[in-house]
Amino acid sequence: MTAPGKAVRIAALGIGLWLGMSCAAAERAKILNIYAWSEYFPASLIAKFQAETGIHVNYAVLDSPETAETILSVGHSNYDLVTMNASPELAREIPKGFWKKLDPASLPNARNADPQVMQRLTAVDPGNQYAMPWMWGTTGILYNSDKIKAIMPNAPLGSLDMVLKKSIAAKFAGCGISMLDSWGDVLPMVSRYLGQPKLSADKASLDAVMAKLQEIQPYLRRISSSGYYQQLAEGELCLALGYSGDAMVARRMVSESHGSIKIDYSFAREMVPFYIDNMVIPADSPNAAAAQAFINFVMRPAISASVTRFIGFATANAAALPLLEPAVRGNTLIYPPPEVRSRLELQPLYTPEDTRSFTRAWLLFKSGL
Repeated sequence: MTAPGKAVRIAALGIGLWLGMSCAAAERAKILNIYAWSEYFPASLIAKFQAETGIHVNYAVLDSPETAETILSVGHSNYDLVTMNASPELAREIPKGFWKKLDPASLPNARNADPQVMQRLTAVDPGNQYAMPWMWGTTGILYNSDKIKAIMPNAPLGSLDMVLKKSIAAKFAGCGISMLDSWGDVLPMVSRYLGQPKLSADKASLDAVMAKLQEIQPYLRRISSSGYYQQLAEGELCLALGYSGDAMVARRMVSESHGSIKIDYSFAREMVPFYIDNMVIPADSPNAAAAQAFINFVMRPAISASVTRFIGFATANAAALPLLEPAVRGNTLIYPPPEVRSRLELQPLYTPEDTRSFTRAWLLFKSGL
């Protein structure tokens, strides 16, 4: 082949590669990859967004904030939108550059965010630059009311004794006890239950916490942050340390299946952990524009209200509250009464050394189940 012929071929190849890359980029611009808790964005909401924008949504279910953090820390996760807890996750991730700053010009509906929640978020996201609050709730005790009362009529429903006191946990082991797979949720509650002022990596303090967990370990059926609410709804579990919103999900599942199981929830007198789940965009998102379009879409008051109505988590959209039925706005499980709100506690931010200690201790505990 002559030199000019080679040049033409190389040029054609270059144009072909460029066109291929352009086509791939154009195709990716019509795809939004979401990594979020189960049912945080119901199928009807996804369908409406796809119909309005022509952007196809892939939804991967997040089952552990620790797992999500590991995936994102490696980079090139290919996710465009993630739901992440404010503290301690966002508190340590924002300084590390995990997330992309939100573009206010693309988010006019951000004005609907609850100002009180936004103010709380400034503790981990100064200036509210990276995170858009989506849902919030508490961690407490979920239980099958009829089964618990049948086994122990005077059960201490407002105390962590339900799970952490050996003699009581033993009574409920037969009907199934579950615990969140999240040391950030569980260890501080156990620490407070033991009378410690705060969770500490000090050897004596942490050993006491883990000894308490090991004591009740034989009575646990599972350790999981996903799916346990379905097992409660189906009668496979009777008791769980879990999220308030998941109690509402379990109730809905019972209703949809025309079941008769009664799922209740109580705030533990020892401690009421409080979480804010936020929508954030990975720094290396291939389609941040679609992610921002989605955030703006779900921050419409009617959209946010419909999700709270469906899944039972408290919306962080202030403009959505007036759209909720009085039975929802007045549901103390979703919106705790003032005396409980005064005790809400966000998880603190731990040092990297302490975090490693807690993670190791938790993994050792889980391995013995």
